[in-house]
Amino acid sequence: MDNQRNARRVSVNLSGCISVSGHPAIPCVVHDMSRWGVRLRLVGTERVPPAFTLTIDATDTVIGCETVWKNADEIGALTDLME
Repeated sequence: MDNQRNARRVSVNLSGCISVSGHPAIPCVVHDMSRWGVRLRLVGTERVPPAFTLTIDATDTVIGCETVWKNADEIGALTDLME
């Protein structure tokens, strides 16, 4: 598989929460991140919509995200950190 990423990923393994207006927060682990995106691990990826807000617990950082791909227990998303 070709690595098509344009930015270096950093493994972080931080707890976080996925938020969507009007719904309970979904706990997740931020597995890695770059300037362009994040990879999140969680149970029940089908609950996550195309756009959501990610809060990283350790730093209270809030990031707007757009889902790019999903599998059974991970999500890859673009972030507004690239702006």
